Parts: sequence; C-alpha cells; structure tokens
Amino acid sequence: MPPYLFICIAAGLLSAIVYGTAAANLTLSLLAIYFAPLPLFLAGLMYGGASAIIAGLAGAGALALASSPATALAYFILIASAPALVTRAALWSRESGMENAPPPSVEWYPSGLLFTWLCGLGVTLVLLFYFLMQTIEGGISGLLFRNLQMDALTKTFLQVQVQTGSPPMDEADLQQFLIRLALPMMAFFWMMIAIGNGALAQSILVSLGRNGRPSPRLTSMNLPGHLLLPLSLGLMGSFLPGDPGLAASAIAALAAIPYFFLGIATLHVISRPLPGRGVALTIFYVLLVIYGWPAILMVMMGVTEHFAGFRRRYISVDSL
Repeated sequence: MPPYLFICIAAGLLSAIVYGTAAANLTLSLLAIYFAPLPLFLAGLMYGGASAIIAGLAGAGALALASSPATALAYFILIASAPALVTRAALWSRESGMENAPPPSVEWYPSGLLFTWLCGLGVTLVLLFYFLMQTIEGGISGLLFRNLQMDALTKTFLQVQVQTGSPPMDEADLQQFLIRLALPMMAFFWMMIAIGNGALAQSILVSLGRNGRPSPRLTSMNLPGHLLLPLSLGLMGSFLPGDPGLAASAIAALAAIPYFFLGIATLHVISRPLPGRGVALTIFYVLLVIYGWPAILMVMMGVTEHFAGFRRRYISVDSL
C-alpha cells in the first residue's frame, strides 16, 4: 500500500471516530463535531482532493460497519463533501507570465472562488434537504420541532426572559421564531466549520512544511459577481411562509458568509493608516463575539466593497 493511501485511510478513520463521538451525544460532542472534517482537510491539502475523497469513503465505510448506512451517508454528505470539493479546487494552479521567460510564476486558484464553491455546495445541500423533506409529514418545520425538543427549548428561553426582566414572548410565536432560526443557524455553522477546519489544516501543514499550496491572503480576496444572486434571492425568499422561507433563509445565511469575510478583509485594509488600529480591531472582535450584530455590518461592508472597491485606495488587489 502506498504511504499516502495509508495516511488517507487513517485520516478517514480518525474523522469517523470524532464524528461518531458527537453522534453518540457524548461529552464535548459539539467540540468533536467541529473537528471532524480536520483530518480530511489535512489529507486533501497534502495530496489533493482525491485523497480527501478516499479518506471520506474510509470514514463512511467504518461508520456503516459500526453504526448504520444512514449514519455513513450523513457523515459523507455533511462532513466529507466539503473537504473533497474545496481541497481539489485549492490545489489548482497554472503558470503565469511570458512563455519561456524565467522564472515562471505560479498562479493559484483564488480564495474568493473557494468560498464560492463551498457556498454552492451548501446551497445544493439545502435544496436537496428541502425537496427530501417534502415527502415526510410536517416537512422541515415538523422535523425541526420533533428533533430539537422545541417545547423544552421554548420553556428554557421563556425562563431566561423572565430572569433577565425582558417581557416574555408568546410561546407559540417563540416556537415559530426558533424554528425559523434553526435551519439558517445550522447552515451557518456547517459552512463556518468547513472554513475553520480548512484554515486550521493549512496552518498545520505550513508549520510542518507539507502544504501543497501557499496560504492565500484574505486581504486580497475578491468574490465573483454571481454570488450576489443566491444572497439576493435568499433574502427575498426568507419572507415566504413555511418551508420555502426556511430554505431561503438558510441559502441567504450561506451566501452572506463570503461577504462577511470580504468585509473583514476590507476592515483590515482600510484601518491600516489609523492610530491605535490594533486596539480598535481587538474591541471590534470582542463586540463581534459577544453580541454578534457586528457581523451584519461586515456583510454590508463586504457587499459595498464588491461594488465600490475601497481597498484599491490602499493596496493593489489582483482581480479574479
């Protein structure tokens, strides 16, 4: 067996163990599910997207034997699909410059398009989930209500509102609010987990000298114009009632994430001339973690940057 193949299979088995720990509702399950894609990203960024697929298949096979085919299928779709797709695109490259002009430079696949591939995969999974759920009673709303223990969750929220002195919401209205929030939040965390693990895997490989490509610079990231389409349609569709509104909200959440990072990149670039920049950015990130609402400002800044190009005044940004 070639050494890289052994590493891929080992990575898949490790990922399956981490995923199985989370699926079994054991202690620290949320932390476990966050790191489940990491071994697959490590294999894919070292040896290519095919290696991530091999690792994902190995993990799915182990889960099929240890648990059930349904668990294996869920693992491959939710955990293995993103590393397989993103790492394959991440290692695409081409030589740039004049032919026979030494030394030729290598142009790597742009980071903005990696965000686009990941967003496209997420949108595809949301649409597949939507059409699949139409075949069961209650659709997406019914599934979320049953599996999220909505009655207990609603009572917990009402108790928190009473303890904090906030006027309690009507229980039925609160349940509908939580149901409408659940799917977009799941989509958001799925994509952020993939982005976080991809970045972490690249950092580990760079430190070990095993990275297949140089790390992309966030500050020079650009996004293609067609990414505005799912964001716009998702935001408009989120006002629809029932399952169509839930699916549209999840699509909007997925499409907003690349613009969030574009907004972060813009903030870092345009703040360079400011005195006390480090302190200001630290305060901003503290507010972002505690309150969350600054993320909306970053999405808006990212969309504005897409049209206005604020960063061009400070740095030269390579076009896609």
